Amino acid sequence: MQAIQRSRLRKLTLAASLAAVYTIFRATPISRLIGISGSITAAGMVAPVIGILLEPSYGIVAVFTGTMIASLLPWNPLIFGGLDFLPGAVNVALVSLVVRGRRTEATLMFLMGIGLFILNPYTTLFVGRALLSPPIPYLWMHLAALIVLVSPLSKNLGTRLSLSRPEPKVTSATATWKNIRAWPKLLHAAVLLNKSLGGAIAILAFTGTMIEHLAGGILYASIFGSRFPILWSVIFLAYPVERTVIVVGAILICTPLLRRLSESVIGRSFEVRTKPVTSTSVDAMESGKS
Repeated sequence: MQAIQRSRLRKLTLAASLAAVYTIFRATPISRLIGISGSITAAGMVAPVIGILLEPSYGIVAVFTGTMIASLLPWNPLIFGGLDFLPGAVNVALVSLVVRGRRTEATLMFLMGIGLFILNPYTTLFVGRALLSPPIPYLWMHLAALIVLVSPLSKNLGTRLSLSRPEPKVTSATATWKNIRAWPKLLHAAVLLNKSLGGAIAILAFTGTMIEHLAGGILYASIFGSRFPILWSVIFLAYPVERTVIVVGAILICTPLLRRLSESVIGRSFEVRTKPVTSTSVDAMESGKS
C-alpha cells in the first residue's frame, strides 16, 4: 500500500512539474490562427516528453493545468469556450498510449478524430481543384500520420526510449567546435548519438501533432466554421508548414531533454503493475488458505 501511495505521489509531483513546463510553451506563440484572434503555440514541441513520462490520465491533467494557467496571460486567452486544452490533451494521450504499447487504442482514437472531422457539417474534405484538391484531400497529412501510427515504425518505441544509448567516441583531442576541421566528425557523432532517440521522438511528435491538429480543426469548425467556410483552403496551405515546424522543434527540444534524464526515470514511466507468480507467493497463498 505504501509503495502504491509513493508511486502516486511521484506521478503527481512529476505531473505538476511538467504542467509548469507546458505552461511556458503554451504561452509561447509561434504563429497566428487563421480567421480568428489567437495564436498557435509551441506547446506541441514539449508534448512528446509529457506523453513519454506520464500515463494518459496524468498527462491530460498536466496539459489541462498548463493550458488554464497560460490562459491567464493577456496575449493567450481561451478561444474555444474553455475546451482549448483538448487538442494538447489528445496529443499527449496518443503519445502516452503508443510508448506503452497500446497502439490499438491510439489508432482507434485517431480514427475517431478523423470520423468526427468528416461528420462535422462545417469541415471540408476537398478545398478546390485550384489546389489539386481533389485528388489531394484536406486530411492528407493526417492520413500519412495514421499510416505511420499503424506501421512497424511505431512499434516498441518505449523500448527504444529506455534502452541505454552509449556516447559516441571522438578520438581526437582537437575535435571541438572551435576547430572547423573537426566539424564533420562532431556532426557524425551527433547523428549517431541521436539516431534512435531522435527517430522515436520524430514519430511521436508527428503522430501527436496531427491528432492535435484534428482536434483543433473540429473545435474550430464547431465554433467558428459556419462564419469562415472559405478559410479551409488557406488552412490547407498553411498547416503542413506549421506542423513541420512543431515536429522539428519537438525533435530539437525533446531529444536532448530525454537524453539528460536517467534511464531509471524513463524506465519507471513504463512500469507495468504486474508481479510474477513465484514459488514464494504460491506458498504464501496456500498457507493463507490453511
